[in-house]
Order: sequence, then structure tokens, then C-alpha cells
Amino acid sequence: MPFPALQAHRPHLGGLRGAAAQEPLGLYLHIPFCRDRCTYCSFATSRNGDLKPLVLARLGAELEAWGEALDHPTVDTVYFGGGTPSLLEPDEVAALLAEAQAAFDLRPVEEITLEANPGTLAPGALQRLRALGIDRLSLGVQTLDDTLLQRLGRIHDGATALDALREARAAGFQRLSADLMVGIPGQDLDRVLGDAATLVEAGATHLSVYLLDLDKACPLKAQVERGALALPDENAVADMFEALQAELPRLGLPGYEISNYARPGEESRHNLRYWERRPYLGLGPSAASHLGSWRWTECAALPAWIEGLGTPDVQGLSLDEELAEIPLLGLRLHRGVDWSALRAHAATLDRLDLVERWEAQLAPFRKHGLLAWDGDRLRLTPHGMVVSNGILQLFV
Repeated sequence: MPFPALQAHRPHLGGLRGAAAQEPLGLYLHIPFCRDRCTYCSFATSRNGDLKPLVLARLGAELEAWGEALDHPTVDTVYFGGGTPSLLEPDEVAALLAEAQAAFDLRPVEEITLEANPGTLAPGALQRLRALGIDRLSLGVQTLDDTLLQRLGRIHDGATALDALREARAAGFQRLSADLMVGIPGQDLDRVLGDAATLVEAGATHLSVYLLDLDKACPLKAQVERGALALPDENAVADMFEALQAELPRLGLPGYEISNYARPGEESRHNLRYWERRPYLGLGPSAASHLGSWRWTECAALPAWIEGLGTPDVQGLSLDEELAEIPLLGLRLHRGVDWSALRAHAATLDRLDLVERWEAQLAPFRKHGLLAWDGDRLRLTPHGMVVSNGILQLFV
């Protein structure tokens, strides 16, 4: 059975194996199935459940192949993403975890997350998932407003979302995250703040706040373009985002990353490794990986991925690109970037001139209150986080 990403790395597999031995990996498994496609979705998903046995078999084969290639490294976080991983039966989740345990050393695992859509998990399934060691659920709530949920093409209503949180808590889940979307047509500030408060009251210990993204073709974008629906204006969306920045800490969930808020100690350990540039291996269609100086993304086309015929997007990072990733990703975190350490690291690479060029380009953002110094650390201000894409573009 061919494994295109693994074959692409054969010439430098020793370097990948060495990188995997330096610290535990994060393991991401992409489950590409949804009951229905949301109107804003452009992800690699399928409604063809008949393909599930083939996908699970392929994931098992990839786990075995990569575990052997990397000499069975340790893994300390596992993340089932999608798609809708909660469409898997608990026995299917158990089988994937067993295959992961056979291929990798999962003894140091400190977090296993499963993404779930409200309405796809029965109480009995929740209890079985918890017994398997799944200790964190991430629920795709988006909003509690039934009209807005229908516009988004979600399969649940607001009451079902709140029931899912309460049932998960009753099943033994203490770590519960909910997605909250900002910028939906018809959404207003009171609705957003009300949703946040209600979700926390219902048991959410973590909120991920996302801006509606219609950059790619999808049914909702088509509705907006033909004038059937109107997006909130940019100022209204910025007001919602900044209001949540102020309100969520008052609800006990301080921010730790541009889009993420959590009770202290409830941060997503797996997702933190993305912004801290720690290694992770992603398996499944469209899954991304970062190991050593290499980043790659699996083929997104489901049939081609199943057959091992897709072409992965593989990128070997230059020294300058690796250096740029430190502020590109680190400034997303509320704690910011230790700039003195960045300068010292750049000096060892003889690239201090590159950092000084960034400093000159960042000066106007500091002047306008979008960036601020906190000792030796440079961080985005609350308003800077709202317009972060324009700032972080400097490092791309």
C-alpha cells in the first residue's frame, strides 16, 4: 500500500526520526465524515458513510507505517478532528486508539480530544468514550440562535447544544470546549455575549471564538454574493470580538490565544503545540504535520487519499522561514514572543539583520497601539488581535 507523504520524506527520514525522538509528538487523526455539509464549509469532508470502513482501514495502515518509520516515538496528545469524529462508534474510536498504541508510545499521553457535533452523541456513547480515555470534548456549537443555526446549515438547535454540554458533564467529562462563531448574517452583539454566558453556565470550560470565513466557495458565500443575506459590517464584527475579549475573563475564561479562552489549566494542550512550534503528525485527508524543518499536508481528495494516490504538499523550511515562524505563530498567544530570545537565536544564525528589519516594519503598529512591550516580550494588544492578519502578514 503506497504512502505518498512517507515516500516523499524517504531521502531525509533519518532527520525526521531524530526530530521525533527529541520530544513527544502530537497526533492528529482526521475523520472526514459529516451527516450534512454546513453552508459555510470548505473542509475535506464527505457524507458518504459507506466509505467509513475504507477510511478507518487506511488510517490504521498509516498509523502502522509512520510508527515504524519514526521508530515508534512517544505521543503526549491525541486529537480526533474532522469532519465529525462523533459519528464514529465508540468501538471504532477504541480500535483507532489501539492501533495508535501499537505504533507509538502513548504512555505519556496527557490529553485526548474528540470533536463532536451536538445531536450526534447519545449519553451511552459519551460514557463509553470517557471510559476509553477521551478526556476532552470540543463541541461545534457556533451559536445558540436557532435561526442562525439554520442559516449555517447546522443539524442541531440551541437546546440540543446545551443538552450536549450537560450530558457530557454527567458522563464524566470535565474538560468541555465549545466553538462560538462571530460574523454570522443576522448576528448582533447581545446575541454573541448571551451565547457566551449561557455556554459557560452550561459547563463549557473552554471557548474557541472564530470569525466566519467565506474566502472559499460555499453555499453561504453564494447567498451573500447574490444579496439574499448580508454579513454584519466589519466594525460590528470587531465590536463583537473585542466585547468577548473583555467579557470572557469576567466569566472565568481568560484568553490565551487570539481565538481561544479557557479556565486556567483548561487550555488545549494539543493546539498549543501548533503555536509553540512543537512537533505533530497529522494523518487523514488534508491533515497537516510539522516535524523538524518540514511541514506537509496530506492530499485532500478522499478517494485518492484512500488509494494512496494523492500528492501531498511538502515544504522544507529555510532558516529564514523557521525564524519567521517564531513571531508568526508566537504573537497569536496572549503572552507574546520573548523578543530578546528571538534576537539571540537570530544572532546565532547570523540573521539579526532580518529581525531588525521586522522591528522597523512593526514600529508603526506599536505607535498605533496594536503591539505593546511587556518586559522583553512583544505581544498584540486586544485591538491588535482584531486586526492580527495584517500584522502577521509581515512574517509570511
